[in-house]
Amino acid sequence: MEKQELIDSEKNVAKKLSLFFRENINPFFRKKLKGGALYVSILVSIIIGVVLTFFILIAQYNQRNVTTYTQLTQLYYNLKSAFQIAQSAYFSPEQNYIWIKNQENDDSIRVKKLNWGAYLLISAETKNRHQYLSQAGIYGTYMSSDTGLLISDNSRPVGLSGNIVFKSNCYLPKAGIKPAYIEGQSYVSSSQNSSYIKQSPYQIPHLTASVYSGLKEQLSNFNSNLDSSVKTLPETYSHSFNHKTIVWQNPSALLSRVELVNNIKLVAENIEIDSSAHLNNILIVCKKARFKKGFKGKIHVIASDSISMEEGCEFNYPSSFVLLAAEGETNAIKYIQFNKNCRFYGGVLAVSKIKGNANDQKVFVKLHAESEVNGFVYSSDYIHLEGLVNATVIANKLLLKTPSAVYENHLLSCEINPKKHSSMLTVPLVFNERAKLLCCETIN
Repeated sequence: MEKQELIDSEKNVAKKLSLFFRENINPFFRKKLKGGALYVSILVSIIIGVVLTFFILIAQYNQRNVTTYTQLTQLYYNLKSAFQIAQSAYFSPEQNYIWIKNQENDDSIRVKKLNWGAYLLISAETKNRHQYLSQAGIYGTYMSSDTGLLISDNSRPVGLSGNIVFKSNCYLPKAGIKPAYIEGQSYVSSSQNSSYIKQSPYQIPHLTASVYSGLKEQLSNFNSNLDSSVKTLPETYSHSFNHKTIVWQNPSALLSRVELVNNIKLVAENIEIDSSAHLNNILIVCKKARFKKGFKGKIHVIASDSISMEEGCEFNYPSSFVLLAAEGETNAIKYIQFNKNCRFYGGVLAVSKIKGNANDQKVFVKLHAESEVNGFVYSSDYIHLEGLVNATVIANKLLLKTPSAVYENHLLSCEINPKKHSSMLTVPLVFNERAKLLCCETIN
């Protein structure tokens, strides 16, 4: 009986526990389950929102990059167009260094074009609301590979002495050539010389009037729109070609221990440049210029009296020497003179007259037996031709000056080979203004 009562008691407890769970515990778990699903759905919604926001940001970033790239690409095209404008016949002085706005968008360009020694300097800038690009370059034209020497026909034969080598066409007077004995040297002919000798014209080509006036302007004119004058410069100074040219008036008569780079013009009466001076794309305007022994640099010189140098000087490409004899002077010959172990890469111009305009004084270019000249050499009067000449040489007459005598219409121990560097060098544009311009050097 007691056992039966114990079993009944346990069953009652079990029923009560079951009833308790049904009424209390199960509803609690059902509520928890419903609340967890809500939290999960909210969390998923947040994640989806974050992902969509991330994709929107990526899309905007890509769109901004595409827009920036498109605008920058347009600026590159603008820059290319600016150089084309500068080289066209439609570019006028009134447009020089003036901002020109594009009518179809917010882009603008500015072009600067000027003579820089014997070469041309073209600088271009372009901008929009947020970006800016610029570039400058020194320009010339093709170097001839088929013309080594051209002189006018003066009806007299050319005397050849020493080891003469022609590796390109040489235009000599109709009277031909003759052997000569000068300074202990007799004529040693190269086997191919005769095949390169051609008949010269009655006169050499003249610089065009616009080229001559452009060179002459550099001697005297100060353009307030393009130039900015200073009285002194620090020892180290670099100046962008996109700005006005810095004109240093009356620097020291001996220029030494300075480092000057780009778009700087030195204006002096007489100047000597020491080997301690480091000059790169600098223009010197003077009466007389002389480079001290061992000078190395990239330099452009315009002088009215003389340009000379001591031994071991090197003028890197593109360099230029321009001698413009002052009108009305009748004293000593104006000259450009190279020295022993000197190397020059670029253009040499010595001009005393152009077509229809003759001066009283003469100009003279003298090469050295142990010098090397590469590029282009022009003399409206005389040239002493000697040494290694990897250039096209045009002169009115040959004039050989030795320590003991002066010989007209003579050559002494020279090699003329413009083919050596014709594919690499660009020379000054002096004859045909419509000839294609080529960039000698790009300057950023």
